Amino acid sequence: MGWRWGFRRGGYGYPPYYPPYYPPHYPPYYPPANPEDELRYLENYKKMLEDEKKAIEEEIRMIEERIRELKRMLGKE
Repeated sequence: MGWRWGFRRGGYGYPPYYPPYYPPHYPPYYPPANPEDELRYLENYKKMLEDEKKAIEEEIRMIEERIRELKRMLGKE
């Protein structure tokens, strides 16, 4: 009976379904009107990149944990 329904998006199975990756949208760059505006723009842009870097590092840490866990389950560690 289940075969008639086919695969459901986001349903059960391995590997799990992940939505497609879309790169983050960076703010458009406009030439600054003055040095204060350019400084503010660059500081905001740097903060945005640092936040993105933290998120990526956290995701890498979670993946490494899962790899260690799977290796322990398989007795390969």
